[in-house]
Amino acid sequence: HTSIPGYVYGGLIASIIDCHATGAAAAAAYRAEGREMDSQPSFRYLTASLKVDYLLPTPINVPLEVRATVKEIKGRKVVIQAALSAHSQVTARGEVIAVQVPEHLIPGLQEPHA
Repeated sequence: HTSIPGYVYGGLIASIIDCHATGAAAAAAYRAEGREMDSQPSFRYLTASLKVDYLLPTPINVPLEVRATVKEIKGRKVVIQAALSAHSQVTARGEVIAVQVPEHLIPGLQEPHA
């Protein structure tokens, strides 16, 4: 990977936005059903699409903030828009399409075999 000394690597920025957005998608699903976070059955989301626009170099060794908003909920699909900031200045924006994972694919929720 190519990085500039003193600035965050772009792949890490994409990972931060991705992780935050899938968590926001799950939180939105709990909220839409009026349920407490982490109540059962669990809502888990995977990334179907990730787009990141890098607006400014993001400095290292400073607190970073990520804010996500729900753009759309349509069935098992949630579209999230996110912004990553350093020093209150947005340095990257992302859009994630997250898809709910079917319960049978979540480890620990499957019925034991007889």
